[in-house]
Amino acid sequence: MQVSYLAAFLGGILTLFAPCAAMLLPSFFAYAFTSRRTLAVRTFVFFLGLLVIMVPLGAFAGTLGAFIRSHSQTVTLVAGIAVMVLGVLQLFAVTFPTPSLAHHRLAESHETEVKAPVVTAESASRVALASAPRTGEPSAPAVFALGVGYGLAGVGCSGPILGAVLSFVTLGGSVLGGALLMTSFSLGMILPVAILAFIWDALNLSQTSWLKPRPITILGRQTTRMNIVSGLLFFLLGAILVFFGGYIGLPSLLSGSQQVSIESRIMAAVSGVPSGLFLALIAIITILAVVIIRERR
Repeated sequence: MQVSYLAAFLGGILTLFAPCAAMLLPSFFAYAFTSRRTLAVRTFVFFLGLLVIMVPLGAFAGTLGAFIRSHSQTVTLVAGIAVMVLGVLQLFAVTFPTPSLAHHRLAESHETEVKAPVVTAESASRVALASAPRTGEPSAPAVFALGVGYGLAGVGCSGPILGAVLSFVTLGGSVLGGALLMTSFSLGMILPVAILAFIWDALNLSQTSWLKPRPITILGRQTTRMNIVSGLLFFLLGAILVFFGGYIGLPSLLSGSQQVSIESRIMAAVSGVPSGLFLALIAIITILAVVIIRERR
């Protein structure tokens, strides 16, 4: 059955009502306690993790896509373990040095031409406290791994629209067409997260008093309350990936038969919508989103 880009997009949205949606809101709140700019970047990173799974499924349904599907349990296990490990690192505020930061400090030392001070136990303690993450910002690899996990969960609980997309490529459809269809499907999957991030940013919820980071010491390690909340969420989601494959068997808002019925009607209703029109609309929305994000910095 032929499926349009709009149908694929709507099919992605409908995964919100499937069991795999059990990962969706916790995934957002795992990285929501952060700055406005980082919130937008992390949402995009989450989307990239989703694309890494979904696009190969559509573009190479008979080769790489088939490999991913046949080894989905292994990929999910690896992603889940990675999320759990990164969650523990987040909880204890373990950071990794970045070249840009090191370069900036080196340049600053040359500009000031001030001799480096003698390091004492007291000064080292102050530096450690100041360098501890204060905003609960998660690492990009952790958010990316969550996106991968959500993509794998989405494949496991999607309806006939995703099946039609995969059949399109398997039966001789173009690689580009399959990739665009799966990108449209992924855009539908990420839309609820993007809307939630926009609302969170518009209301500036990260600056509310109860969400402001407060220093806490755990096992002699300086961290913050938001790092603990975020780290525990990452660990929990990683465990869901490891033990439940991305969803925990909770009742979904739509039964299997209802999902099949709705998706079949959607494919029939929007089959005549020109693909170019939908792609143009997505391009306009993307440009507007980029403009809004830049203005809010």
